[in-house]
Amino acid sequence: MVVGAFPIAKLGILALRQISKPLANRIKARAKRSYFFRTYICMPPAQFYHWMEVNVKMRMLNLGKPTEVPKLNENMAIDLGAELLGEIIIFSIAATSITAEYVRSSLKEKEKKAEREINFVKIENEISDLRFTVDRQEAEIRHLTRAYYALQQSQLDNKQYKSKPHNPTSEGSDKPKESKGVQQARDHASKLSKGEK
Repeated sequence: MVVGAFPIAKLGILALRQISKPLANRIKARAKRSYFFRTYICMPPAQFYHWMEVNVKMRMLNLGKPTEVPKLNENMAIDLGAELLGEIIIFSIAATSITAEYVRSSLKEKEKKAEREINFVKIENEISDLRFTVDRQEAEIRHLTRAYYALQQSQLDNKQYKSKPHNPTSEGSDKPKESKGVQQARDHASKLSKGEK
């Protein structure tokens, strides 16, 4: 029984997503306590977000462009900035995990594609080898078939010759025709026998 590989990468991404919210909450709490975070990281994005929100709402309500948008007080700006920072952290972790999963899936798909191409080439080579073997065997079968029919014809001619009565006058005409090679061998043997005498 084959057991699939444990999806450790997916489990890690899921765990990272689950801890992103508590992590964001801790960062928010720390940002509220830190002067540097409050002044340079939380408040400027919060004020910009508030300005954009007011402008968009005014235009959606057809009230025109506001001449001056009042700034948020420090506590509201810190709270809003901390919330934005937390949401950015959560979104960044989610986007990173999705990107990592996409890259991993793409690499896995490329490996599968390369493996399929290797198998395809291997199958093509095997088919070519089989085609060559079949052609060679067909040629051998044709050759054996011709040899078989020639042997069968030779045996048939010999049977016909043996079944006929031997007449000295018609012996040469009734005798089955021999092949040129057999006739040459017979002549050569007769010459050798005459030379020995």
